[in-house]
Amino acid sequence: MVSAVERSAVADAAGSMHGFPAALTSFVGRAAVVDEIAAQLGQYRLVTLTGPGGAGKTRLAGEVARQVAGRFADGVWLAELAAVRDPAQVAAAVAAALGIRDLPAVVAADAVARALARRQLLLVLDNCEHVIGAAAELCGRLLLGADDVRVLATSREPLRIAGEARYRLAPLTLPDPDNPADPDGSEAVALFADRARQADASFVLDGPTTLPVARQRSLAATVEWSYRLLDELQQRVFRAVSVFPGPFTLAGAEAVAGAGSGPAILHLVDCSLLVPPRAGPDGRSRYVMLETLRAYGSGRLAEAGEGDAAAAALAGYGCGWPKTPWRG
Repeated sequence: MVSAVERSAVADAAGSMHGFPAALTSFVGRAAVVDEIAAQLGQYRLVTLTGPGGAGKTRLAGEVARQVAGRFADGVWLAELAAVRDPAQVAAAVAAALGIRDLPAVVAADAVARALARRQLLLVLDNCEHVIGAAAELCGRLLLGADDVRVLATSREPLRIAGEARYRLAPLTLPDPDNPADPDGSEAVALFADRARQADASFVLDGPTTLPVARQRSLAATVEWSYRLLDELQQRVFRAVSVFPGPFTLAGAEAVAGAGSGPAILHLVDCSLLVPPRAGPDGRSRYVMLETLRAYGSGRLAEAGEGDAAAAALAGYGCGWPKTPWRG
């Protein structure tokens, strides 16, 4: 039986937004992506938006939520999980976000499931990667017991439960090399120009410009967070493949990171630290590491004292030397 507290907690006006911060900056680019994710939510009960740290998943999820809010009689609710350190507290954090108070002898997951059983709403779970198992367990329970609830999750890897649809967020489009200052040809340039004009109305984009130092520090912090979530082997493989200056095959990865590193490579893809493989001109699939991640990995490689060995293994692989792969 659903209590009065649980009923009133999620019985607000249709189309209302709950827990979302006010948008203080304009949303630049990715309008088509918002439409695509909104369409997925019409088809699937759980959509997980994945991408590397700093890719803009949180802001994008907020834009999607605003677009689809009118579909849900009981509104759209944000549960922010970044500050949750104990996976056992995930359900409690979601309950708090929904305004559900703990009841005697009732665990938070039960309270959330009962409160949402007869509600029509979208639950946005933001930053799930460090509590992925607990988030997946709660979502699985809601999908089974709350027929009119849909979930939009953001994470660096999927939740991997039945009924989940994954949307991989690609980086913002880069400028045309022949016209790097053209904001119409690059989402990244348009975003930078918009934010620069907010800081200085006299700003004029007249050529290639570096990102602000604060932005670089923010990106470094998000990459560091992703790296620390990896186990020791995955960290070592991540460092090793940062030695590649461009796309690389699985065979190449094993040449520099060691035989048997394939599972770690697949996990790095799942965690959005590598771009999924695409077929090259020769038909072989190649992985890609984004430049920001490559720079971080290179720094870690040097810090670990592994740079020379990785470079030698790469040179040996490129020359076809019959050498034992570097194992760190």
